[in-house]
Amino acid sequence: MSGIDKNKVSEAFDRAANQYDDTAQFQHQVCQRLLDFLPSDPGMARILDGGCGTGFGAEMLQQRWPDAQIIGCDLSPGMVRQAQARGIVAICADLEALPFAEQKFDLIWSNMALQWCQPERAYPELHRLLKPHGKLVFTTLLPGTLRELETAFSGIDEHRHVLSFPTQQEVQAELKEAGFDHTRMTHETWVTYHDDFRTLLTTIRGIGASHSGSERRRSLMGKKAWQTALSRYDAMKNDAGKLPTTYEVMFVQAQKVA
Repeated sequence: MSGIDKNKVSEAFDRAANQYDDTAQFQHQVCQRLLDFLPSDPGMARILDGGCGTGFGAEMLQQRWPDAQIIGCDLSPGMVRQAQARGIVAICADLEALPFAEQKFDLIWSNMALQWCQPERAYPELHRLLKPHGKLVFTTLLPGTLRELETAFSGIDEHRHVLSFPTQQEVQAELKEAGFDHTRMTHETWVTYHDDFRTLLTTIRGIGASHSGSERRRSLMGKKAWQTALSRYDAMKNDAGKLPTTYEVMFVQAQKVA
C-alpha cells in the first residue's frame, strides 16, 4: 500500500461525499453485516469509528450502545462534515496517525477503510488506542475484489485500475505483529449488479473508490482502448443482462490482550 497518495484519496472521497449515501448501498449492506461481529459486552463506554464516512455506521453503533461516547474520524473533510450534520462527533484524521491518547477506546470499528492504509502503520496505531482487552472490529477487501474491472482493463495501459489488496494470511500476520490476539476472520464474496458499464463505473467513482493509488495518468484513455474495456466487460453479463462486480470482503474481530 506504499503507493497510495492519501491526498488524492481524500480528494476522491470529498468529491463523493454529498452523494455518497445515494450510491453506497453495497458499503451500507456490509456495514450492517459487520454488526454481527460486534462483541456482546454492554460496557462499551468509548468507541472510535475509524473511517466513519458520512456517519452511517456511527449511527448504528449509537443505537447499539446509546450511552457510549462515539467519535468518528475520516481522512476526507467532506465526509466529516456529512457525519457532523448527522449529529456525530467527528474529526478529520488519518488512521495511521490519530490525535488521541493511549488506551482511550473500548472498541474501534472500521468499515471499508483500512484497505486505504499501510497496515504496518495503521494496526499498531489502533492497538495503541485500545484499552487492555479492547476489541478491533473491521472489514477490509481481499484479492479478487473488482476482478471483472481488472480483467476488462488488463493490458490496455501500464496503469493499475484496481488497488492491490492484502491476502487474509497477510492481514492476520500484520495484526499479530501489531500485538493483537484472539483474531477471528470470516471471508464472504459479495456481488453487485449494474445495468451498464457507465453506471457501474459511476457507482465505483461515487463511493470514492476509483483511485487505485498509482500516479496520475498523463493522458486520457483513447476511444479504442475504452471500447476494448467496454466490450470485455459486456461479455461478462449474466442471464438477466446485468454486469457483475465482485467484492471479496473479510470481516475481522481482534483483541488487544495487554
